[in-house]
Amino acid sequence: MIAEKKRVPEFLRAGVRRLRCLMRRTTPVAPRAASPTQDQIDAVWDRLPPRFLLFDINQLCNLRCTHCEVWKNRPEEVPGEMSDQRLGEIFREFAALSPFGAAVTCGGEPMIDAERWFRLCRVSREHGLPMYSVTNGTFIQTPEMAERVILEGADEICVSLDHFRPEIHDRMRGVPGAFDKACRAVRLLLEARARHPECRKPIMVMGLIGKSASRELEAFHAFVLNDLGADKLKLNMIQPSFSTSLTNDVFFEEEGAVDPRQLRKALDRCDRRFALGMNPAWKDQVVMYFRSVSRCRSRIRGWRSGARTRECICNSVDRNIVLDINGTARFCFARSFLSHPLRKPGDMKIFWDQRPEWREKMLACNLCCAISHSMRSESGTFGGIRKAEAFIEKSLKRQTAGGCC
Repeated sequence: MIAEKKRVPEFLRAGVRRLRCLMRRTTPVAPRAASPTQDQIDAVWDRLPPRFLLFDINQLCNLRCTHCEVWKNRPEEVPGEMSDQRLGEIFREFAALSPFGAAVTCGGEPMIDAERWFRLCRVSREHGLPMYSVTNGTFIQTPEMAERVILEGADEICVSLDHFRPEIHDRMRGVPGAFDKACRAVRLLLEARARHPECRKPIMVMGLIGKSASRELEAFHAFVLNDLGADKLKLNMIQPSFSTSLTNDVFFEEEGAVDPRQLRKALDRCDRRFALGMNPAWKDQVVMYFRSVSRCRSRIRGWRSGARTRECICNSVDRNIVLDINGTARFCFARSFLSHPLRKPGDMKIFWDQRPEWREKMLACNLCCAISHSMRSESGTFGGIRKAEAFIEKSLKRQTAGGCC
């Protein structure tokens, strides 16, 4: 399938306008100014540091999700994790490369070794990097642990909730009672935060949107925002299951059967009812993604199905350094592009400087993983766009003032 020409993210257009202002030291140009050329867009990206360091904290999990096989790993079978000391060195190097960036935990369940998670959160902050984490919530079951997470844990916390109906969430997570534990974690975290008014740490829920959830998206929002009281319901679209051994990806086959038109209507209703400030360009990407997936007749083969998005919507190469459990850096989760082991100080800068050689090829990639939060070019909300714009502006100002990236 030939991918259609990619769109320029709105926050990048804003970044180009801001770059022009900084270069001329004038008031920002009006939004109706002429669209930036491709050369100007490339020039901005070439000057920007990475925004996120996504690192595998482990490859273990205590649940048995139907869309992931990390839980099948045994500690003795998983390659050795990077030491805390080495990760601290990497945090320091990333902070020097991108002072306004952030660290994001990936891999398995981050709190399966809670003490290590707390240590890494502290070390990340010591180097000026906020830490973002998604957890299944099963290790936050007491007021004391919730209190500690609020005071010492990640700077932004998402609790995964695949559906607002207990039986569906538990079926997808493979463990009875997983729904109750996830909801208890959210409530305990909110209560702990209320006891510390000075703490404004976001407490959010990460929903999984496929056939099951898309049919009741409005009720899903009502449950998370009104019943639980979380700050936000983030929407993560299903992808082929994370597995290297599955012959048939039944989960992706069944949950990928989403009606794009009905989903768009559901998104619009939620946007209006809950004043979510959704980015219309992101809605377009979501509809395009599910239209592409629904047309794939071999969806049951998962990653081997050949499913591709009709438009190229990934710009991970322009904002991410993805670090696996062994300390090997990539620009995205796919292993078909450049990889570079980070063995000593300076390796990260060497890796990032190779980006222009791979940029064009990677921007033409249209694998399904492009729809994920950390990969797609469009932010889901206007609030996300403003955060991206702020990162661009601060990074460019630092360079203009003589700082280095």
